[in-house]
Amino acid sequence: MFGRCGLFAFSAFSLLAFPAAAQQIGTTHRVTPAAHGSVAGTLAVGSGVHADETIGTDKAGVAGLRFHDQSTLDVGPNSSVRLNKFIYDPNRGGGKAVLDAAKGSFRFSTGAQGGNRNIQIKTPVGTLGIRG
Repeated sequence: MFGRCGLFAFSAFSLLAFPAAAQQIGTTHRVTPAAHGSVAGTLAVGSGVHADETIGTDKAGVAGLRFHDQSTLDVGPNSSVRLNKFIYDPNRGGGKAVLDAAKGSFRFSTGAQGGNRNIQIKTPVGTLGIRG
């Protein structure tokens, strides 16, 4: 009986000790000269970006991200953007994206979800310009 309890305790500890990996939602296609992610650490071209990750740049940094639906997000210098949620189902052509622009500048261009009304960009105070 003690053997079963020991195995159960080890299994429960294993699940708690190693959290589930964050879902990759895209990659970086440009980093000049440096940017960082809260999940990925220092970003380089080709680094994965993940749901619930915050992307940050310093006063000279710029990061270009490309998501699975081919939408792009350019994060300007001295900026911070949280990638709250990004769901895309290529079979249905829809999904949901939620970005939280905490500070600085950014440019977001829609991809395959372009006509979808389920894209939200939250800002503390700011102006959004919509073209096209």
